[in-house]
Amino acid sequence: MSLPGDCQRELADILSMEKLCLSRLKESLEDEQTALENRQIDALEQAVKAKQDALQEAAELQQRRSTLLRQYGFSNDESGVSQCIVKCSPSLSRELLPLWEQLHTLIEQCRDQNLVNGRILELNDRCVQQTLAILTNGTQPLELYSSQGVSSRQGRSTPLARA
Repeated sequence: MSLPGDCQRELADILSMEKLCLSRLKESLEDEQTALENRQIDALEQAVKAKQDALQEAAELQQRRSTLLRQYGFSNDESGVSQCIVKCSPSLSRELLPLWEQLHTLIEQCRDQNLVNGRILELNDRCVQQTLAILTNGTQPLELYSSQGVSSRQGRSTPLARA
């Protein structure tokens, strides 16, 4: 049994829009990384705004996809989307399967980039905290690394040899 043509076209449109949206999200995450590394506040604000817009659009598209799939008895997970794609015309299925795989790749790239940005933020926070500790004559604990490479907050009285 094949899906109605309008459902097939709508699914193709949604997946194409999701790909564009995720590409913009990935680009905004890369811009965010550059702004974080270079400590460019204005560029960071623009990247964060673009990221939020892309995330909002992605959520809306995901909801549209979910509604469409449920309407025809499919779940909005990998299995359900794959089953739905198989029910499309053969020519459209050949077009949508690679598109669906590209969406997965983009999602993984966005996730990985977001983790990188999180690590940069964490490192920047440590630098700020250590600078504050120095400026306040060490009244705040410094964050040092143990011999295992794990960070640990310690006061100034701890010898660096033990770190």
